Amino acid sequence: MTETSSENTVRQRKWNVFGRVLAGVVLGLITIFFAAMLVTDGDTTFLFALTAIIWLPLVLIGLIVFVCNVVLLCNPETRDAFHLAIVIWGVVNILILFCVLSRNNFRMEQVDAEHLIAHYEQHEAEIWDLAEYTRAAMDSGTWMRLEFDGRKVEMFHTETADGEMINRWHSSEEPPLDADSIGSRIGLTHDEIEGIRQRLESAGCISIDLKNYGTADSINHYGKMHKIDEYDYVTIGRKRHMMSMYFYVIFRHPMSDSTWNSLLNNETCIPVCDTMALEYGSPAFGSIGYPLKKEIVERLGLKER
Repeated sequence: MTETSSENTVRQRKWNVFGRVLAGVVLGLITIFFAAMLVTDGDTTFLFALTAIIWLPLVLIGLIVFVCNVVLLCNPETRDAFHLAIVIWGVVNILILFCVLSRNNFRMEQVDAEHLIAHYEQHEAEIWDLAEYTRAAMDSGTWMRLEFDGRKVEMFHTETADGEMINRWHSSEEPPLDADSIGSRIGLTHDEIEGIRQRLESAGCISIDLKNYGTADSINHYGKMHKIDEYDYVTIGRKRHMMSMYFYVIFRHPMSDSTWNSLLNNETCIPVCDTMALEYGSPAFGSIGYPLKKEIVERLGLKER
């Protein structure tokens, strides 16, 4: 009887130690995961969905551990420093999760259609100044897509007037991307590239995509001549969201009714006024449907002309 009792006691202690180690490991993994979400620059909703098969069971186990330790802490017979530490640790995890969700909600507000429109209206002069300055700096007949991450050139694609293209990303460059050399191919100097960066910063945007048609009044598009009005626009990146970006598409000439209707029926765009449309797309993956476009169009009262 004594040996059996002793064995049970040893076994109970082992399970007790195992349970405490497991609780610590689970809460530790949750802390690491939530902390990583908090410091990640990408969209947290996307990361949560991507890793749901990992974090959902983990958080469920962590919640059970937290509740059990709250119960044990409330009982004077089982109360000890370990249970108190686990409860405090659980509260810290809850606070970190709250910070993650709060930050994500703030980012979602920043890319909400109404917020994007309000930002455009507030910075309309700066956005048009950016477009005109860039067009004037480039050689006629050239194209470029330029994106900044702070002061660093993140992406720089160009096409010369004779059709020679070059595509460069910062992450793929060894040595680092030489923006001055790339820009010189289309007539941009170091000071002009810096001038574009400063104007993007003033406009609260991060990229510009522009084709300089010069004085042309029509272009050859897929073998047919078209008025330049429909193609003379600038795409300006407002803000990244997940792997994509929200853009302003601004037209130098008021868009025609047919262009308006075409954009309204395009999954990636939302025309807002005669000279501006919102666009959602990915520099890496191309066109992606504008999130909740149908609801936004109805909310803004936009109709075909």
